[in-house]
Amino acid sequence: MAMTLIAAPQDFTPAYNPCKFIYNSTNKNNEGFRYIFDVYEQGTANKIAEYRVLPTFGTGYGEVDLSKLLGSKVSFDFFPANYSEADTPNTRYNYDVKIGEEYIVTYSYTANLQDNAGNVKITPTAAHTFNVGDQVVVDAGTNTLITGLWTVIAVTGSTDFTISALWTNVTDATENGTVTYADKRKTVTRDIEDELNKWVFNGALPWALFNQYDLNQYLLDDDRALFLTSCPTSGITITPTQNIWFNGFNNSVTGRMVFTNSNGDVLKYDVTNTELTTQFMVAGNMALDVLSGSLPLIKDDTTYYEFYFIDASAPTDSETYTFTIDQRCAINDFHLTFLDRMGSWGSFAFQLRYTENGTAVKQSFNKDVQGYVADNQWTYDNIEAGLTTYSSTVEKTYTLNTNWMSEEMAVYFQELISSPSVYFWNGTEYLACQVMDSTFEVEKKRNKNLFKKTVTIKLANQDKVNI
Repeated sequence: MAMTLIAAPQDFTPAYNPCKFIYNSTNKNNEGFRYIFDVYEQGTANKIAEYRVLPTFGTGYGEVDLSKLLGSKVSFDFFPANYSEADTPNTRYNYDVKIGEEYIVTYSYTANLQDNAGNVKITPTAAHTFNVGDQVVVDAGTNTLITGLWTVIAVTGSTDFTISALWTNVTDATENGTVTYADKRKTVTRDIEDELNKWVFNGALPWALFNQYDLNQYLLDDDRALFLTSCPTSGITITPTQNIWFNGFNNSVTGRMVFTNSNGDVLKYDVTNTELTTQFMVAGNMALDVLSGSLPLIKDDTTYYEFYFIDASAPTDSETYTFTIDQRCAINDFHLTFLDRMGSWGSFAFQLRYTENGTAVKQSFNKDVQGYVADNQWTYDNIEAGLTTYSSTVEKTYTLNTNWMSEEMAVYFQELISSPSVYFWNGTEYLACQVMDSTFEVEKKRNKNLFKKTVTIKLANQDKVNI
């Protein structure tokens, strides 16, 4: 018995992209063969799934994609009160995969058949698992009178066994043959190979990019490492009041986030989270300490700031990201914070005029008017209602408008449209909402230099009206 790894996901991969394990077995041509993939919560006996997989046509490999299973184990962590760094336990999942197999075992024998008190004794070439009373099927070659269904009547450990066939029916004791269980039961061998301490996170790379994914691109240990976001490293303009959080694969390494603005100030906050991933606040009312210069990070004349992660004095342990500051007067301080494709919380400001609309949603039924009898006649009051409302709610929608944005922002904007989780900052608090737009235009500089965007959102929670 031998099992060989053909392919496995990287140790840290996006949960919603293909997560394929492929193995090969030397037993794949046995009758009734299946690969067994047991998936466990890492380091425990808590099995979360078991897959019995047929060999694939052509190669005979066992192949399973765990993305649906593992994608159900991750969600997101949204911490509006996080002004520096926080752990993100819901954005990742740690698992083990153990690979085994099952098949119908056929016991061959090449040793001579023997007489055991008038019955046929068989000594297979490998240890057997038969017990007295088991029904077996024998293929005895030229010994046609003992080919068929028999009962095991005696067993010597796992060395030999005796069946109910009569010795007198044997015509050639040297003839080779095979024996199987009559009920075609399978021998199951689990945990032949294992893939331990694997991680997924709540990311979903585009199909055209996932085949280039390399976890080392996101491991925060060199100056080219990216945060777990699809936000570009430059070309992004924000307002002084916007909030943005990036997740980082710091792999339990502590350090600091460093911010340098156009005024020459250098500020930081410490990263103390020792778990695999961390949420970093990178825009907003951050709790910063001064390395040089002065607070705040964004002053009235600040035009941009840069930031990066570092675990020592030098060099940096991530790419340097740049945010340009939009200091223009805004009609509104609205912004939408959204879950991007790599699990971070991006943001777009909607500073221009907006419209707010409400819809009253009523559910009614037509009931019988009871009326009353007066002067031997049935009559009724005009205030009695036939059509009666039994449920009334108010739905609020907003149409929001951005200011001019760059091509990089326009490309990133499509992730707001497609995001499953969006929160509306109305200047006072975050409200859960849904973006109602389902189409978008991917605009390019060759058509026009700057772009404006409009979205319509609906608040996720309705206001109930008293009935």
